[in-house]
Amino acid sequence: MTDDDGDGTDHGRRLPTFLLIGAMKAGTTSLYHYLGAHPQVAVPQYKAPEFFVEESNWHRGIDWYRRQFPVTGPEVLAVGEASNSYAKHPRYRGVPARIAAHLPDVRLLYVVRDPVARIRSHYETRAAEGSERAPLAEAVFADPIYLDYSRYALQIDQYLEHFPREQLLVITSESLRRSREATMRRVYDFIGVDPDHAPAELDRDFYRTSDRAARSPVPLALRKFLKHRFPSTRRFKELETNTLGALRRVTGRTDAPARPAVTVPDDVRARIAVELADDVRRLRGHLGADFDGWGIA
Repeated sequence: MTDDDGDGTDHGRRLPTFLLIGAMKAGTTSLYHYLGAHPQVAVPQYKAPEFFVEESNWHRGIDWYRRQFPVTGPEVLAVGEASNSYAKHPRYRGVPARIAAHLPDVRLLYVVRDPVARIRSHYETRAAEGSERAPLAEAVFADPIYLDYSRYALQIDQYLEHFPREQLLVITSESLRRSREATMRRVYDFIGVDPDHAPAELDRDFYRTSDRAARSPVPLALRKFLKHRFPSTRRFKELETNTLGALRRVTGRTDAPARPAVTVPDDVRARIAVELADDVRRLRGHLGADFDGWGIA
């Protein structure tokens, strides 16, 4: 098998000791950058290899997966990646079993967010990409992904069939935003690195939906195509740069006027709360008695 990173060897590359499994639109990109900024942590340049998803890169094999990670020395104590497709049951089934078969001791990080806010952000991204054309009030209940990806306890259940509870840390997007240093100390300690190191990047928010939604859907669609067609980090970055650069030269720009913010009507919010109330109640067992349930349960 050809080494996609071009050095012809797997020497010094380690499989993950931790995985950030989601949730989508809950702050995983920011958390990925905060993790990668720690000097004792190594992550791939492209955050989401999606190896354990059968419909994505599972067929490429474990050697391919290993090559997605950088060569590391003894100073690196934790290696990991962030693929939110790992918490998209039932659309992608069997992921926890595949992870357990190859990484039985891996630490699992799961960041969750107020489901209404997550659904709104998810909808805004899909609308910006052009993959969602229905109004939010219709789309949320017509396409099961909006609610399913917000059933956090359901996603956790899939992992607890294969992993002991102590290998899973659940945090909220809200705590990551409001109490970032304290939350990251918990995360760093959980994955086995110095919890007192505070990278400068902790002051920055990464990849806000409001920023992405202002872009034209053309480059968004190109990024999605290039990512799945050329999963190697280096090849993907080269093609992304060259393709989007050509697009800029032809069109003169790749930005579109900012889209108005999407609001969630009260009746839609109430219906989402009813749909997810039981799941949120079960989630309390993972987040503790202080968890406010986002006003849902």
